[in-house]
Amino acid sequence: MMNNRWVTFVCFISLTLLSGCASASTKSNLKQINNLVKDQTGVSDFNQLSEADTKRETQSILQESLTVDSAVRIAILNNPSIKAAMSGLGISQADMIQAGLLHNPKLSGFIRKSNEADSKTNTEFEVKQDIMDLLFWPLRKRLADTQFKQAQYELAKNIVGFIEKVRIGFYTWQASSHVLSMRQEHFKAEETALELADRQKQAGNINDLDMEQQKGIYYQAKIDLQRSKFEANVAVQQLRNLLGLTNSELEWLSQESLPDLPSEELSLNELEEKAISNRIDLAMKRQEIKAFEQSLTMARLGVIPSVEGGFNWEKESSGEKLKGPAFETQVPVFDRKQADRLRAQSQIEAGKKQLEALEAQVRLEVRLAYNQLTSDKAMVETYTKAIPVRQEILKQTLSHYNYMLKGVYDLLRAKQEEINTERDYIMALRDYWIARTELEHATGVTLPMEHEHHHGGT
Repeated sequence: MMNNRWVTFVCFISLTLLSGCASASTKSNLKQINNLVKDQTGVSDFNQLSEADTKRETQSILQESLTVDSAVRIAILNNPSIKAAMSGLGISQADMIQAGLLHNPKLSGFIRKSNEADSKTNTEFEVKQDIMDLLFWPLRKRLADTQFKQAQYELAKNIVGFIEKVRIGFYTWQASSHVLSMRQEHFKAEETALELADRQKQAGNINDLDMEQQKGIYYQAKIDLQRSKFEANVAVQQLRNLLGLTNSELEWLSQESLPDLPSEELSLNELEEKAISNRIDLAMKRQEIKAFEQSLTMARLGVIPSVEGGFNWEKESSGEKLKGPAFETQVPVFDRKQADRLRAQSQIEAGKKQLEALEAQVRLEVRLAYNQLTSDKAMVETYTKAIPVRQEILKQTLSHYNYMLKGVYDLLRAKQEEINTERDYIMALRDYWIARTELEHATGVTLPMEHEHHHGGT
């Protein structure tokens, strides 16, 4: 009988030690986050490299023209906030492991001796384990897994939001760079025109009004160039910060034009349903409700909060040995988990209502983003038609000017209006790509990228 008890005790200790060795694989957790982010953005591979490998891969990417995808890759490799967020997952993983461990057994005992002469020692040892902890261990482990899943969703949500910022920053930089290049060419042309006008004035071929008008156009072009330089510098600094690059690496940034308008037939109802299925914040709320339901189950079953059972061994001073089972329990007279049950029930009810409100908010976000995208697309298409018209007006005005049917001011105004239309087209195209990025974020899916439109501007 004694041997059987010791076998049971050894098995119990083995179970305790084995449970302490249980831990989730970090590589597996990162893979799950990769899958979540890939479903939302089409971007994957968040494995953190060494500092040397990160620098080597970053320089390799920057050898080619910078694209929105390569910008996101550089940002993931270099941005400190992403590295901190990835490291923070280990904290949540540690909490999950801790919650999945059994409580340590309690070992107590004493050795006593009487103050009488020739008295013998009285020895007693006792080991006890919380039996309710053993019974609730699977429930606590499931709850810890659910809470860790919430942490994974939270990290994935932060990464998705970061990718959205990088893409918006990239499109803003592209547009500002394109406008700056256009303004620089325009300023050079106006600078040359002013020099020509000055020579014509000295030769008596133009009057004072024409000369002053040319000066006005020149200084406006200079003001526009200065403003564009400032906007481009702000955009490149913001993108540099997102990409985690240093100032010395900015020279590697290529300047590509914004991509053309893609062809797309998007259904609003379909996008709303995809958002309800795919949005990470909705998945987080569902996980939270699941955790509350598991907590309620534990509160209902845990009326008796603690029952400790074990084995007691004692050697009396007379030499007699006593041994047998030992137990200790709390009597649920006052605390019967009433507060825990009420709290969990209230959290479940509140969570379900919050989920309904969040679903309504998600649908609204999708509708607003869809309407913005549709409006921006229509604006781009309008500018695509307006640019050739402005170019033709400039061409005809130049022809009339050569035949002295139009004055220099008419010609300059036609040129300025053409430039303004091209600038507005670039801004509209930038707004479209930003709106598209925001719609993808609101929907939780990657939209198709087939191109069919080509603009007529520079």
